[in-house]
Amino acid sequence: MTPAITSSDKQRLNDIRKSLTVIGCKESSFLKVELLFYEAIDISRVYGNDPEQNPLLAALKKLESDQYQKTNEKFRKSSQRETYIRKFVSRFKIILGR
Repeated sequence: MTPAITSSDKQRLNDIRKSLTVIGCKESSFLKVELLFYEAIDISRVYGNDPEQNPLLAALKKLESDQYQKTNEKFRKSSQRETYIRKFVSRFKIILGR
């Protein structure tokens, strides 16, 4: 069983969620979103590296394999990529809001 997330980490995850709203879903700002995503993974790993025992890490890893991989595919138009970025950011905010 993983220990409870500390209040400082909860606050940081909440700050990340709020930052995602400010950053938006444009292709030009996706690097900032990626950095916040990997920061959230780093925070979740403090509470265990086993996704079966760490629900936050499991949710983030599932998001990485489902939505994040699609954002890195090659598209003809930036609007096509931004559609996947929007889906990724939306799901990321939902996970952080739990």
